[in-house]
Amino acid sequence: MKKLILIILSILSISVFGQVDYAYYSKAEVQQDLNFAFEKLTSIHPLFLDEDVLTHYQNKFSAINKTLKDNMTQNEVYLCLAPLFASLNDGHTGGLVPTDQRVQYNNAGGKAFPFFVNIIDDSIYVSFYCGNDTSLFSGGEQILKINGIDATKMVHDMELLVAGKSTAIKQKEIANKFRSLIWLLYGFEQNYELTIRNNQHEIREITVPGITSTEFMQNIKQMPKTNHNNFVLSINRRNETAVMKIKSFGDLNGFCAFTDSAFAEIKESRIKNLVIDIRNNDGGRSIVVDSLMNYITDKAYSQYKKIETRISPELREHYKDRYPDRLDWINSYEINDLVVSKRNLTKPQNKNSRYNGNLFLLTNNTTFSAAATFAGIFKELELGTIIGEETGGTIAYYGDFWFLKTINTGITFYVSPKRFIQFGGTEYDRGVLPYYLISDRDDSIMDFTYKMIEKKQQNANTLYK
Repeated sequence: MKKLILIILSILSISVFGQVDYAYYSKAEVQQDLNFAFEKLTSIHPLFLDEDVLTHYQNKFSAINKTLKDNMTQNEVYLCLAPLFASLNDGHTGGLVPTDQRVQYNNAGGKAFPFFVNIIDDSIYVSFYCGNDTSLFSGGEQILKINGIDATKMVHDMELLVAGKSTAIKQKEIANKFRSLIWLLYGFEQNYELTIRNNQHEIREITVPGITSTEFMQNIKQMPKTNHNNFVLSINRRNETAVMKIKSFGDLNGFCAFTDSAFAEIKESRIKNLVIDIRNNDGGRSIVVDSLMNYITDKAYSQYKKIETRISPELREHYKDRYPDRLDWINSYEINDLVVSKRNLTKPQNKNSRYNGNLFLLTNNTTFSAAATFAGIFKELELGTIIGEETGGTIAYYGDFWFLKTINTGITFYVSPKRFIQFGGTEYDRGVLPYYLISDRDDSIMDFTYKMIEKKQQNANTLYK
């Protein structure tokens, strides 16, 4: 806990945000917001039914309260709260990076970090340079230092603000938010002095200017075009193989329309090998997973071995607004009861275009939440061959969160009231393990899969002869 306090004090000492007239909050207002967040977290989350966990967390909050200063900005309050959320190691409980100051800063002509980045194994790489001189970077360069701060240290500082058990998933989230986080944490606002290792493995020093919001919007038009569709089907009729890339399980209507069309095409093309690719899929809704199951099996299944729900006053209010048909069920239990739901089997719907050929599932360490749950069902039912990396989503995880907002500073946070135990393994803190463990580098997983399909076809042809 001492380390956490020192880090927050360090963060507060370097968080300087230019010459914009930001809103400031009194120490009393900030304390009220921290107390509100503490009360909601400890009232809703199942972890805090354990008295030792509650006491430990209460001590953390008390220690943070002692570090507060008068007249704090929204960003500074977030930097106090975020490490406390993150310390729960629950990817479905945390705080959203506030945008109020960022918008003000951009509108005032403030300059920002001119890169999109990838983060792999604690290292930062250029994904796209959105500065004005596009000849400076081609992509793939490793950033070793920014304004004298070691890049790996930056990643570790930012990890303290992001919740979750999987390092790969946390670093993916950091990469997505890096342009905001580097400003929020370190107050960098003008030029960026970089130490980089270029694609010829040479170490170079270079200074690049920050860019305004207007320059950013103009320059990102030069980004390479990528397919942003959440669902993509590609068919290779020559080797009778289809690849179904699913980037998210979040859009029910869109996914249902996609699967209806995709599986009809797969059937018409007489595809014998279907590869379902859920690498980098960060999850979504369980009902979307069910809609996919309709097309790949007729076996009855359950998505979870067990679901535990903590009853709280906040959960009752949430159900009153969102699920009034289940309010009687919630009210039949006492506050702080941990209710274990019955395991119900789901029978897949009959589909004329249900697939019955060879199935392959591709996973990696950022396969998360509902996507990891799908991998668990796939493994439990032995639907096919799983290839790739252990999923980032673990066998046991918290979820079914909703959003709350602090009273004064308006910081949005979210809390999980349930714990889910899925299929696919017995070690709760591990993900779903593939049958063939292949590192997700340079498309080696897809290459391995195609070679396996080719070998299966050769064996089948030999037997046929």
